[in-house]
Amino acid sequence: SQNLPTVGPLVVCGLARTGTTLLYNLLACDPNCRAPLYTNIAVEVVPPISRSDSIGQKRRNDLLKSPQQEDEQFFDLLIQVAASHAHFDIEEDYYILRHAGYFFLFTLVSDDEDCTPESWIHKEMNKDYAYDYHEIFLRMLNTVDMPKSHWLLKSPIHIFSFDKLLQHYPNALLIMTHRQLDEVLPSSCCLTLATVGLYFDETNSISRDRILKRCCQFVDTEIECLMKFRTSDNGVLGQLKKHILDITYNNLMKDPIGVVHQIYDYFDLHWSNEMEMAMRDWLLRNPQGKQGRHTYSLAEFGLNQEDIETRYADYINLFLSSDNQSSLKTSISS
Repeated sequence: SQNLPTVGPLVVCGLARTGTTLLYNLLACDPNCRAPLYTNIAVEVVPPISRSDSIGQKRRNDLLKSPQQEDEQFFDLLIQVAASHAHFDIEEDYYILRHAGYFFLFTLVSDDEDCTPESWIHKEMNKDYAYDYHEIFLRMLNTVDMPKSHWLLKSPIHIFSFDKLLQHYPNALLIMTHRQLDEVLPSSCCLTLATVGLYFDETNSISRDRILKRCCQFVDTEIECLMKFRTSDNGVLGQLKKHILDITYNNLMKDPIGVVHQIYDYFDLHWSNEMEMAMRDWLLRNPQGKQGRHTYSLAEFGLNQEDIETRYADYINLFLSSDNQSSLKTSISS
Protein backbone atom coordinates (compact mmCIF):
# COMPACT_ATOMS: atom_id res chain seq x y z
CA SER A 1 0.00 0.00 0.00
CA GLN A 2 3.04 2.30 0.09
CA ASN A 3 2.56 5.24 -2.26
CA LEU A 4 4.60 5.41 -5.43
CA PRO A 5 6.66 8.56 -6.03
CA THR A 6 4.57 11.54 -7.12
CA VAL A 7 6.84 12.07 -10.13
CA GLY A 8 6.39 9.71 -13.07
CA PRO A 9 6.97 6.91 -13.74
CA LEU A 10 9.19 7.91 -16.66
CA VAL A 11 8.24 5.44 -19.41
CA VAL A 12 10.22 4.72 -22.59
CA CYS A 13 7.54 3.42 -24.93
CA GLY A 14 8.54 3.80 -28.56
CA LEU A 15 8.29 1.10 -31.21
CA ALA A 16 10.58 -1.86 -30.72
CA ARG A 17 14.03 -1.50 -32.35
CA THR A 18 14.15 2.30 -32.04
CA GLY A 19 16.98 2.75 -29.55
CA THR A 20 14.88 2.18 -26.46
CA THR A 21 17.39 -0.12 -24.74
CA LEU A 22 20.22 2.40 -25.07
CA LEU A 23 18.02 5.23 -23.83
CA TYR A 24 16.68 3.12 -20.96
CA ASN A 25 20.16 2.28 -19.71
CA LEU A 26 21.30 5.89 -19.90
CA LEU A 27 18.24 7.15 -18.04
CA ALA A 28 18.85 4.48 -15.40
CA CYS A 29 22.19 6.13 -14.59
CA ASP A 30 20.29 8.67 -12.52
CA PRO A 31 20.98 7.62 -8.91
CA ASN A 32 17.67 9.16 -7.85
CA CYS A 33 15.56 6.94 -10.11
CA ARG A 34 15.02 3.19 -10.16
CA ALA A 35 14.53 0.77 -13.03
CA PRO A 36 13.48 -2.85 -12.32
CA LEU A 37 16.38 -5.27 -12.18
CA TYR A 38 16.28 -8.49 -14.18
CA THR A 39 16.48 -10.35 -10.88
CA ASN A 40 13.36 -8.50 -9.65
CA ILE A 41 11.07 -9.43 -12.51
CA ALA A 42 12.36 -12.39 -14.53
CA VAL A 43 10.58 -14.84 -12.23
CA GLU A 44 7.14 -14.92 -10.66
CA VAL A 45 6.62 -13.04 -7.41
CA VAL A 46 9.49 -13.30 -4.94
CA PRO A 47 10.17 -11.03 -1.97
CA PRO A 48 12.08 -7.98 -3.25
CA ILE A 49 15.59 -7.31 -2.00
CA SER A 50 17.55 -4.07 -2.01
CA ARG A 51 19.69 -3.15 -5.01
CA SER A 52 22.58 -2.69 -2.58
CA ASP A 53 22.37 -6.37 -1.55
CA SER A 54 25.02 -7.40 -4.08
CA ILE A 55 25.38 -10.93 -2.70
CA GLY A 56 21.64 -11.60 -2.85
CA GLN A 57 21.36 -10.08 -6.33
CA LYS A 58 24.25 -12.19 -7.65
CA ARG A 59 22.74 -15.35 -6.15
CA ARG A 60 19.44 -14.71 -7.91
CA ASN A 61 21.16 -13.85 -11.19
CA ASP A 62 23.24 -17.04 -11.09
CA LEU A 63 20.14 -19.13 -10.39
CA LEU A 64 18.39 -17.60 -13.39
CA LYS A 65 21.32 -18.16 -15.74
CA SER A 66 22.55 -21.62 -14.70
CA PRO A 67 19.86 -23.79 -16.35
CA GLN A 68 20.08 -21.72 -19.53
CA GLN A 69 23.83 -22.26 -19.82
CA GLU A 70 23.51 -26.01 -19.30
CA ASP A 71 21.33 -26.29 -22.41
CA GLU A 72 23.77 -25.77 -25.28
CA GLN A 73 21.06 -25.08 -27.87
CA PHE A 74 19.36 -22.56 -25.62
CA PHE A 75 22.69 -20.91 -24.76
CA ASP A 76 23.46 -20.50 -28.47
CA LEU A 77 20.02 -18.94 -28.91
CA LEU A 78 20.74 -16.44 -26.12
CA ILE A 79 23.93 -15.39 -27.91
CA GLN A 80 21.96 -14.81 -31.14
CA VAL A 81 19.31 -12.79 -29.30
CA ALA A 82 21.95 -10.72 -27.49
CA ALA A 83 23.36 -9.62 -30.84
CA SER A 84 19.99 -7.98 -31.53
CA HIS A 85 18.85 -7.19 -28.00
CA ALA A 86 21.68 -7.00 -25.48
CA HIS A 87 21.17 -8.22 -21.91
CA PHE A 88 21.75 -5.85 -18.99
CA ASP A 89 21.18 -5.84 -15.24
CA ILE A 90 18.01 -3.78 -15.65
CA GLU A 91 15.16 -5.17 -17.73
CA GLU A 92 12.00 -3.83 -19.29
CA ASP A 93 8.82 -4.05 -17.25
CA TYR A 94 7.17 -6.17 -19.92
CA TYR A 95 8.33 -9.07 -17.75
CA ILE A 96 5.84 -7.91 -15.11
CA LEU A 97 3.00 -8.00 -17.64
CA ARG A 98 4.09 -11.50 -18.68
CA HIS A 99 3.32 -12.72 -15.16
CA ALA A 100 -0.29 -11.72 -15.85
CA GLY A 101 -0.45 -13.58 -19.17
CA TYR A 102 0.35 -10.60 -21.40
CA PHE A 103 2.73 -12.68 -23.53
CA PHE A 104 2.58 -11.96 -27.25
CA LEU A 105 5.27 -14.45 -28.33
CA PHE A 106 2.76 -17.28 -28.67
CA THR A 107 0.97 -15.35 -31.43
CA LEU A 108 4.18 -15.54 -33.47
CA VAL A 109 4.61 -19.31 -33.17
CA SER A 110 0.99 -20.51 -33.08
CA ASP A 111 -0.25 -22.71 -35.93
CA ASP A 112 -3.70 -21.11 -35.65
CA GLU A 113 -4.07 -18.88 -38.71
CA ASP A 114 -6.69 -16.78 -36.88
CA CYS A 115 -4.33 -16.07 -33.98
CA THR A 116 -2.89 -12.77 -35.21
CA PRO A 117 -1.20 -10.15 -33.03
CA GLU A 118 -4.02 -7.72 -33.83
CA SER A 119 -6.85 -10.05 -32.79
CA TRP A 120 -5.02 -11.11 -29.63
CA ILE A 121 -4.20 -7.56 -28.53
CA HIS A 122 -7.61 -6.08 -29.31
CA LYS A 123 -9.94 -8.97 -28.45
CA GLU A 124 -8.34 -11.65 -26.32
CA MET A 125 -5.94 -9.99 -23.87
CA ASN A 126 -7.38 -8.87 -20.52
CA LYS A 127 -5.45 -5.62 -20.23
CA ASP A 128 -7.36 -4.47 -17.13
CA TYR A 129 -6.10 -7.50 -15.22
CA ALA A 130 -2.56 -7.15 -16.62
CA TYR A 131 -2.20 -3.52 -15.54
CA ASP A 132 -3.86 -4.13 -12.18
CA TYR A 133 -1.18 -6.74 -11.60
CA HIS A 134 1.54 -4.45 -12.96
CA GLU A 135 0.71 -1.74 -10.43
CA ILE A 136 0.50 -4.18 -7.52
CA PHE A 137 3.86 -5.68 -8.48
CA LEU A 138 5.51 -2.27 -8.83
CA ARG A 139 4.15 -1.23 -5.44
CA MET A 140 5.64 -4.41 -3.98
CA LEU A 141 9.06 -3.52 -5.41
CA ASN A 142 8.58 0.01 -4.14
CA THR A 143 8.36 -1.21 -0.53
CA VAL A 144 12.07 -2.02 -0.69
CA ASP A 145 14.51 0.60 -1.93
CA MET A 146 11.99 3.24 -3.03
CA PRO A 147 13.56 5.69 -5.54
CA LYS A 148 14.20 9.24 -4.36
CA SER A 149 12.73 10.73 -7.53
CA HIS A 150 10.87 8.37 -9.87
CA TRP A 151 10.50 4.91 -11.32
CA LEU A 152 11.85 4.24 -14.82
CA LEU A 153 10.02 1.76 -17.05
CA LYS A 154 10.40 0.59 -20.64
CA SER A 155 8.39 -1.57 -23.00
CA PRO A 156 6.93 -1.22 -26.51
CA ILE A 157 3.98 -3.27 -25.24
CA HIS A 158 2.61 -0.17 -23.49
CA ILE A 159 1.78 1.20 -26.95
CA PHE A 160 -1.17 -1.19 -27.11
CA SER A 161 -2.70 0.06 -23.86
CA PHE A 162 -1.89 3.72 -23.26
CA ASP A 163 -5.33 4.16 -21.71
CA LYS A 164 -4.70 1.43 -19.13
CA LEU A 165 -1.16 2.61 -18.45
CA LEU A 166 -2.35 6.17 -17.76
CA GLN A 167 -5.32 4.94 -15.75
CA HIS A 168 -2.91 3.27 -13.32
CA TYR A 169 -0.13 5.86 -13.58
CA PRO A 170 -1.80 9.24 -14.24
CA ASN A 171 1.48 11.11 -13.67
CA ALA A 172 3.39 9.01 -16.22
CA LEU A 173 5.91 10.83 -18.41
CA LEU A 174 6.06 9.19 -21.85
CA ILE A 175 9.14 9.14 -24.08
CA MET A 176 8.32 7.93 -27.60
CA THR A 177 11.28 6.98 -29.77
CA HIS A 178 11.09 6.94 -33.57
CA ARG A 179 13.36 5.41 -36.22
CA GLN A 180 13.19 5.02 -39.99
CA LEU A 181 10.89 2.07 -40.65
CA ASP A 182 13.14 0.59 -43.34
CA GLU A 183 15.47 -0.11 -40.40
CA VAL A 184 12.83 -0.98 -37.78
CA LEU A 185 11.07 -3.68 -39.82
CA PRO A 186 14.06 -5.83 -40.86
CA SER A 187 15.61 -5.41 -37.41
CA SER A 188 12.34 -6.61 -35.84
CA CYS A 189 12.22 -9.59 -38.20
CA CYS A 190 15.81 -10.50 -37.39
CA LEU A 191 15.23 -10.37 -33.63
CA THR A 192 11.96 -12.31 -33.92
CA LEU A 193 13.59 -15.17 -35.82
CA ALA A 194 16.36 -15.36 -33.21
CA THR A 195 13.87 -15.26 -30.32
CA VAL A 196 11.62 -18.04 -31.60
CA GLY A 197 14.48 -20.15 -32.93
CA LEU A 198 13.81 -22.97 -30.45
CA TYR A 199 10.23 -23.37 -31.58
CA PHE A 200 10.57 -24.07 -35.29
CA ASP A 201 12.88 -25.59 -37.88
CA GLU A 202 14.67 -22.75 -39.66
CA THR A 203 14.74 -24.79 -42.86
CA ASN A 204 10.92 -24.90 -42.85
CA SER A 205 10.05 -21.98 -45.13
CA ILE A 206 6.33 -22.17 -44.29
CA SER A 207 6.95 -21.64 -40.58
CA ARG A 208 9.52 -18.93 -41.27
CA ASP A 209 7.21 -17.03 -43.61
CA ARG A 210 4.32 -17.23 -41.13
CA ILE A 211 6.49 -15.89 -38.31
CA LEU A 212 7.78 -13.02 -40.45
CA LYS A 213 4.25 -12.18 -41.55
CA ARG A 214 3.11 -11.99 -37.94
CA CYS A 215 6.13 -9.91 -36.99
CA CYS A 216 5.11 -7.34 -39.61
CA GLN A 217 1.51 -7.55 -38.36
CA PHE A 218 2.82 -6.82 -34.87
CA VAL A 219 4.54 -3.66 -36.13
CA ASP A 220 1.34 -2.76 -38.01
CA THR A 221 -0.61 -2.96 -34.77
CA GLU A 222 2.02 -0.98 -32.86
CA ILE A 223 1.78 1.86 -35.37
CA GLU A 224 -2.01 1.66 -35.55
CA CYS A 225 -2.34 2.01 -31.76
CA LEU A 226 0.29 4.73 -31.55
CA MET A 227 -1.34 6.78 -34.31
CA LYS A 228 -4.78 6.36 -32.76
CA PHE A 229 -3.46 7.65 -29.43
CA ARG A 230 -1.47 10.55 -30.88
CA THR A 231 -4.17 11.77 -33.28
CA SER A 232 -7.10 11.44 -30.88
CA ASP A 233 -9.37 14.50 -30.69
CA ASN A 234 -11.14 13.58 -27.43
CA GLY A 235 -9.28 16.21 -25.41
CA VAL A 236 -7.22 13.72 -23.43
CA LEU A 237 -4.15 14.17 -25.61
CA GLY A 238 -4.22 17.94 -25.11
CA GLN A 239 -4.12 17.47 -21.35
CA LEU A 240 -1.18 15.07 -21.71
CA LYS A 241 0.86 17.21 -24.10
CA LYS A 242 3.50 18.15 -21.53
CA HIS A 243 3.70 14.50 -20.48
CA ILE A 244 4.80 13.25 -23.92
CA LEU A 245 8.13 13.78 -25.67
CA ASP A 246 9.22 12.43 -29.07
CA ILE A 247 12.84 11.44 -29.67
CA THR A 248 14.39 10.30 -32.95
CA TYR A 249 16.84 7.43 -33.17
CA ASN A 250 19.24 9.49 -35.29
CA ASN A 251 19.45 12.26 -32.68
CA LEU A 252 19.91 9.69 -29.92
CA MET A 253 22.82 8.05 -31.79
CA LYS A 254 24.47 11.40 -32.57
CA ASP A 255 24.31 12.81 -29.04
CA PRO A 256 22.94 10.33 -26.48
CA ILE A 257 23.82 12.38 -23.40
CA GLY A 258 22.49 15.55 -25.02
CA VAL A 259 19.16 13.82 -25.71
CA VAL A 260 18.90 12.65 -22.09
CA HIS A 261 19.62 16.23 -20.98
CA GLN A 262 16.78 17.44 -23.23
CA ILE A 263 14.45 14.86 -21.69
CA TYR A 264 15.31 16.02 -18.18
CA ASP A 265 14.83 19.67 -19.13
CA TYR A 266 11.50 18.96 -20.81
CA PHE A 267 10.06 17.03 -17.86
CA ASP A 268 11.73 19.28 -15.27
CA LEU A 269 13.69 16.43 -13.70
CA HIS A 270 16.82 16.99 -11.62
CA TRP A 271 20.06 16.73 -13.59
CA SER A 272 23.30 15.99 -11.76
CA ASN A 273 26.99 15.74 -12.60
CA GLU A 274 26.95 12.32 -10.95
CA MET A 275 24.37 11.13 -13.46
CA GLU A 276 26.30 12.55 -16.42
CA MET A 277 29.52 10.88 -15.30
CA ALA A 278 27.66 7.58 -14.86
CA MET A 279 26.27 7.85 -18.40
CA ARG A 280 29.70 8.55 -19.89
CA ASP A 281 31.10 5.57 -18.00
CA TRP A 282 28.25 3.34 -19.21
CA LEU A 283 28.84 4.35 -22.83
CA LEU A 284 32.56 3.56 -22.50
CA ARG A 285 31.84 0.15 -20.99
CA ASN A 286 29.08 -0.74 -23.44
CA PRO A 287 30.05 0.20 -27.00
CA GLN A 288 27.52 -0.68 -29.66
CA GLY A 289 27.94 -4.32 -30.67
CA LYS A 290 29.69 -5.38 -27.46
CA GLN A 291 27.36 -8.40 -27.12
CA GLY A 292 27.41 -9.12 -30.86
CA ARG A 293 26.06 -7.51 -34.00
CA HIS A 294 23.27 -8.57 -36.28
CA THR A 295 23.05 -7.65 -39.94
CA TYR A 296 19.91 -7.49 -42.02
CA SER A 297 18.43 -6.12 -45.22
CA LEU A 298 14.95 -5.40 -46.51
CA ALA A 299 15.27 -7.96 -49.31
CA GLU A 300 15.98 -10.97 -47.08
CA PHE A 301 12.58 -10.49 -45.42
CA GLY A 302 10.63 -9.71 -48.60
CA LEU A 303 10.34 -5.99 -47.78
CA ASN A 304 10.91 -2.96 -49.98
CA GLN A 305 11.25 0.76 -49.41
CA GLU A 306 8.34 1.87 -51.60
CA ASP A 307 5.80 -0.39 -49.88
CA ILE A 308 6.95 0.78 -46.45
CA GLU A 309 6.68 4.46 -47.38
CA THR A 310 3.18 3.92 -48.78
CA ARG A 311 1.87 1.70 -46.00
CA TYR A 312 3.10 3.89 -43.14
CA ALA A 313 2.87 7.30 -44.78
CA ASP A 314 0.84 8.88 -41.96
CA TYR A 315 3.27 7.74 -39.27
CA ILE A 316 6.31 8.81 -41.31
CA ASN A 317 4.83 12.24 -42.02
CA LEU A 318 3.93 12.82 -38.37
CA PHE A 319 7.15 11.65 -36.73
CA LEU A 320 9.92 11.12 -39.28
CA SER A 321 9.63 13.80 -41.96
CA SER A 322 12.48 16.33 -41.94
CA ASP A 323 10.10 19.23 -41.23
CA ASN A 324 8.52 17.54 -38.23
CA GLN A 325 11.87 16.42 -36.86
CA SER A 326 13.07 20.03 -37.01
CA SER A 327 9.97 21.28 -35.22
CA LEU A 328 10.30 18.56 -32.58
CA LYS A 329 13.91 19.54 -31.98
CA THR A 330 12.96 23.21 -31.73
CA SER A 331 10.15 22.51 -29.26
CA ILE A 332 12.46 20.40 -27.10
CA SER A 333 15.14 23.07 -27.02
CA SER A 334 12.75 25.92 -26.26
